[in-house]
Amino acid sequence: MVNLEAVWDRTSEFVAERRTEVIPIVALLLFVPLALMSNLMPLVGRDMSARNVALGIASVALAIVTIWGHLALTALVLGARGWKAAARTGAGRLPVAVLVSLIEMAVLVLAAMPIFVAFAMSGIVPGQTPAGSLPPMDVATAMFILLYSALFAVVGLIVFARLRLVNAALVGERRGVSALIRSLALTRGMTLKLVGLVLLYLIVSQVAALAAKMVFGAVLGLLTLGADTVAVATVTTTTLVALVQTGFTALATLFTAWLFVAVRDVRETIVELE
Repeated sequence: MVNLEAVWDRTSEFVAERRTEVIPIVALLLFVPLALMSNLMPLVGRDMSARNVALGIASVALAIVTIWGHLALTALVLGARGWKAAARTGAGRLPVAVLVSLIEMAVLVLAAMPIFVAFAMSGIVPGQTPAGSLPPMDVATAMFILLYSALFAVVGLIVFARLRLVNAALVGERRGVSALIRSLALTRGMTLKLVGLVLLYLIVSQVAALAAKMVFGAVLGLLTLGADTVAVATVTTTTLVALVQTGFTALATLFTAWLFVAVRDVRETIVELE
């Protein structure tokens, strides 16, 4: 069995030993796009104006850059010599990583579709129906939405946890779409551990981001006077929160890469013994 504590220790050692290579990737390919996305997303409206389309395209482009950052960090763990080599390796695997991400999103949307269909059949269109004029919903539909949503959340969490090794398989084994199957195979028998790990990460990272937003927002709010300085304070707070989120994201990516190494070694040892 894989010892998650040992994987975390190896991750910590790696960050300490290779920080001069980790920091450029994290700064350029994670923090910068995350900070820009955090400041751009609130500006995107619902109408299809040229401005909103441009902001939407920019946000998607920045999201792709963050995928590149995850791949580069993974490549650094899996043997790339130097952050530039890791960035080149990540860039080489970026197209297939984007394809895999699109497949994952398509499956997610299809799986959630029954919920939206049930709402639509009840006359409720999310984002369009005013909150004060919601039509009545029959008990059967309400129960279906409740139960299906609960099932969707549980199954989604399990699948999300089991697919954490996809990027590592894309980089380390140069796989394509089969990286999805590879991740499921490698994480067999580890579901509860991975789900617990994902939940812990989500709770800690969200609490830290919320705390950072409250603290930075309060402090900067006290230092600002006037509309212009308030806008500057908002951008600064959002950027600082993105910095906190970047730290957690980078650690999660490095941990996942080392988890891939540990799990792969264990699986290969078992195969050799057989």
